[in-house]
Amino acid sequence: MKSTLPIRRLIPKWRPVATTINEPEAGSHKAPPNKVIRGDEAELERAIAQWRVERTPGFLGDVLAFSVHRALIPKILDVGAEARKLNAVMTTVQSSLINELNRTDGDGNLLPASALDMSIETHPFQQSIRRLRALLRSRPDNSLALLDMAQLQSAMGKSKAAERSIQTALSLAPNNRTVIRTAARYWVHTGNAELAHQMLRGHQRTPGDPWLMASEIAIADLIGAPSSFLSKGRRFLIDNKSFSNSHLTELSGAIAAEELKSGSIKKARHAQRIALLAPNDNMIAQAVENRQLFNIALEGAQVESALANSHEAQVLKAWLERKPDLAELHAKAWHGEEPFSSRPIQLLSTLYLFQGEYKQSEQWLAAGLVADPLDRGLQINLAFLKARAGQGGQMLAILRRLRTQHPKESEGYARAIEGLFEYAQGHFDVGDHMYGDAVRYFEQSKRLDLASYCRLFQALYALEFNHPQAQEIVKLAQSALKISSTPDSSLLIDIRSKPEFQSKLSNDDQGMRRMTQLVFDPVKNTLMVKDGLTAVGAKAVVIKGKDAF
Repeated sequence: MKSTLPIRRLIPKWRPVATTINEPEAGSHKAPPNKVIRGDEAELERAIAQWRVERTPGFLGDVLAFSVHRALIPKILDVGAEARKLNAVMTTVQSSLINELNRTDGDGNLLPASALDMSIETHPFQQSIRRLRALLRSRPDNSLALLDMAQLQSAMGKSKAAERSIQTALSLAPNNRTVIRTAARYWVHTGNAELAHQMLRGHQRTPGDPWLMASEIAIADLIGAPSSFLSKGRRFLIDNKSFSNSHLTELSGAIAAEELKSGSIKKARHAQRIALLAPNDNMIAQAVENRQLFNIALEGAQVESALANSHEAQVLKAWLERKPDLAELHAKAWHGEEPFSSRPIQLLSTLYLFQGEYKQSEQWLAAGLVADPLDRGLQINLAFLKARAGQGGQMLAILRRLRTQHPKESEGYARAIEGLFEYAQGHFDVGDHMYGDAVRYFEQSKRLDLASYCRLFQALYALEFNHPQAQEIVKLAQSALKISSTPDSSLLIDIRSKPEFQSKLSNDDQGMRRMTQLVFDPVKNTLMVKDGLTAVGAKAVVIKGKDAF
């Protein structure tokens, strides 16, 4: 039995700076509503114009500093070529940076499976790191370049170097929202969520910044601490009408999650609706995962645009809709955006495991454990692969670590994995006992969905290893799946083409509430938009005087 993803929260995303700079969170709330703040090409043109007048290394350095934005690199390279043609004065560091930019292919940080076993020196991230080092030698005060450097260092397992980069960025720009949120995300990633919460709770900027308040609420929930800004955030949504919807999306979403957890479903849906008026990539991924909980259809121009621009949301959507090819495509793109994160790698390794591509699954797990060696989900998946391969010593070593690090969360999985190992050895009676223990553990934890998931894996591997009572185990799994199921179970059944198992989960928007409704008035011959959540299963278009709203 492999791991499922942990509960998703609105922890800040840590994207490459060139991507984050395009998000509303990187701009001022005083900007026009929903305006996208991009890498400023006009500002680059001004820097180029100044260099052409002065032709000094200082002004050339101002031009090269824009290389943190990938889209602007071609224009910067034109200036580099012009400088060399004119024999303009430049430093050795600037010349080195121009050389590095000429060698880069401009692609993202996607880590291909064929490169997963490369050494540190030949790692595919090294080219980007060399470029960033050259940029930082030219402009050591570039806090945004330091964030990109920390992301790549973290992905390569260089945790001390990554922390130094984060701390330096914070010292250079202690009030920069992007730097603060990235630092918080880094500390969550390294298991220091309490430090992230302490910083956000005590920062002078947080009380007036909806992005920082949202992060504080989400991380407080993660560590089980009371939020200092939940009540203030509720009041903020009411009092601050000057903020555009795009700047309130994560705060509204974080409050919606808290209202849902407290049982205030009406308040939760209201806050979720506000969050979906102009969602960013983080909020839309949260909405996809929790769609059934809020029972709100994900439709409309803003929602569909956000979906199209969020690889994480697209992965989760494809997973729910049982479209493995799309899930694989977007999971790799998501990994390219957040190479340090274990979540896309956990999904990829799970997908390959479902498909029987065990070697490919293990390659991705190895890469993920470099960046996050203590991740519970990655370790569970690796222990599963070792058990199936009959590598008992390695399996037991991983399970010992899991039981020490995450005793309650890992025990049910550990017992199921031990059951798989016994099946692989032909010890079916012992394996039955271990699987039975795992199922009882999940049932006692009130996780009937995981109990049925466990039974499904037991049945599949009972068939694979020719268990003499395989058909009886199949019947146990069929009964369990009728009671409760998971999206993972549904996808696994589809991929393995096992029609004898049935897992029916609703993945369409029928029977859900809509955020808006079109109302046609036949008397006035007008069509208007009616805002507000509708009743369950309401039509997209209604005729005034004929249909119920």
